[in-house]
Amino acid sequence: MRAVNRIFSVFDAFTSAEPKLTLQEISDRISLSKATTFRLVNSLCDAGYLVRLPDQKYCLSMKLIKLAGLVASGLNVRDIARSVMMHIAAHTGETISINTAIGKDRVCIDVVESTSRLMHIVNLGEHAPLIYGATGKVLLAHLPENERKEVLAALPPDYPLSVQELEAELAEIREKRYTITRSERVVGSLAISVAIFDINDFGKYAVTLTGPEERMKPHQEEYLEMMLQAQSEISTKMGSGLFPNR
Repeated sequence: MRAVNRIFSVFDAFTSAEPKLTLQEISDRISLSKATTFRLVNSLCDAGYLVRLPDQKYCLSMKLIKLAGLVASGLNVRDIARSVMMHIAAHTGETISINTAIGKDRVCIDVVESTSRLMHIVNLGEHAPLIYGATGKVLLAHLPENERKEVLAALPPDYPLSVQELEAELAEIREKRYTITRSERVVGSLAISVAIFDINDFGKYAVTLTGPEERMKPHQEEYLEMMLQAQSEISTKMGSGLFPNR
C-alpha cells in the first residue's frame, strides 16, 4: 500500500503551473530521499506514465490523458459521491443529497433518504431558489461573480437580508467552503452543506445533510467533520487539488 501511495504522490507533485519538474523538485514535494524518488520515477518512466525530457526534467505522459478520457466517459459526480453519501446516511440516519445550480435554482441530482420515520424529505429533481437554505447558499457562493450578481440583483422585496448582508454571508461561506443553517428553508430542520470542487477547483456541487434540528444538534460537530471528510474525498476524486493534506 505504501508503494501505491508513493506512486500517486509523484503524480500529485505536478501541477498546471509547474507541469515539468526536476528529480530534486519531485523529491522535495513528496518528502522522500532523492535515491528513492529516482527509483520511483524510473519505474514510472519505464511503464510509460512519465517522460524524461532533454533538459533532464520530467513530465506526465500522454498515457495519463488516455486514462483520463476513459474516466470522463464513464464516471460522473453521482457515481463518485454515492458510496460516501450512503455511508453518511447509514451512520447518521438522516437524509443526504447532492445538488447543483441550474440558472437561479439549485437542483437535487441524487439523494439517500433517511430511514427514520421523522425525516426531512428531499426529492430527486427538486428545484429551489439559490438564495434560501444551506444548499442554495453554498452553490450561490461558488457561482462565477457575474452569475452571482445576477441572482443578488433579483432578491425579492421581502428577503430577510440586504444585498450587502447576503454578499458578506456568501464570502464567509466561500472561505469556509461549508455552511450550517437552522430552520431557514424548512422550520425545525438543520442542514450542513459542503461545496464539492471539480478538476478546475470550481465549487460546482453541494452535498447536504438534513434532518430535524433536535435530533441533529447534539451531533452537529461530529456530523460536520464527516461532511468535511466527504468534501475532501469526493472533491479529490473529482480531480480537485484543494485538499492534499486532509
